[in-house]
Amino acid sequence: MGWIKEEGKINDDTYLIDSMLFGREQSMACYLVVGTKKKVLIDASGPSEARGIVKKLEDLNLIPDILILTHSHWDHSGGTNKIKKKLPKLEIMASNKGLESLKNQQEFNGGFSEFVSKLKPIEDVTPLKENDIIDIGGIELKIFETPGHTNCCIAILDQKNKNLFLGDSLGYKPAEDLMMAPLMPPEFSEKKLLASIDKVKKIDYITLSPAHFGCLTEDLAKKFPDEAKKFYDYWKKLLISKWKENPTTEGMINAVKIELKKVFTEASEQELEAFSNMFGDWYIKGLKSAKMI
Repeated sequence: MGWIKEEGKINDDTYLIDSMLFGREQSMACYLVVGTKKKVLIDASGPSEARGIVKKLEDLNLIPDILILTHSHWDHSGGTNKIKKKLPKLEIMASNKGLESLKNQQEFNGGFSEFVSKLKPIEDVTPLKENDIIDIGGIELKIFETPGHTNCCIAILDQKNKNLFLGDSLGYKPAEDLMMAPLMPPEFSEKKLLASIDKVKKIDYITLSPAHFGCLTEDLAKKFPDEAKKFYDYWKKLLISKWKENPTTEGMINAVKIELKKVFTEASEQELEAFSNMFGDWYIKGLKSAKMI
């Protein structure tokens, strides 16, 4: 199928680390890229997952020198301070467009308050911009700005292995036949997202490693940008029409749940409820922040 979901090596130089977001397997992937000079961890997951991530790194005997955050949402950056406390020599890097949102973590992630409390500022961050190169010895990581989901989203290309780390830039793929559109608060922009999709299509990659979840290879990797565009259009039309019919949180959650049932036919009612509640709430806030509803 071309989809690597298991923890461990995804190529000669890269490890997939399951952060166990929400205490669930295959919810959030961090990645460790090992060069001959330095090791880079990509994303920090949330505060609750930090200790487990460090433990897995210690078990591998591969302690990172650098942590790159793909964007400022709590499930990617929230664990930063706790990881840094355990690994004090760690250098933090993120988009120069995300420095303020990282300093104001609690405010920036206010739309996710059900999952986040008392996030502390992330400071002393090395800023990154378009076309920056991070040489870690034998591997050069190239930075692409891919805003839309947030203004500070970046993708990172391992130019040796042609593996592109996407964060949430183009969306969340929970199943082969489904993508969740990345229209989350507080900075979602349709114009920027569509431009980023076009940009990713032009990048010379072979495999894609989004944060949610796993490394896509073969046809799944190549068709991912077009799939992201298709599902974004699908979700936008559906959500806006359902909001016009019933402009309530309950109505939006129910609309999402109906769609998820079509794909997750074996999921329990409790699982469907939890997933629908999350995305229904986030989609309302994201569409409102973009003034689309």
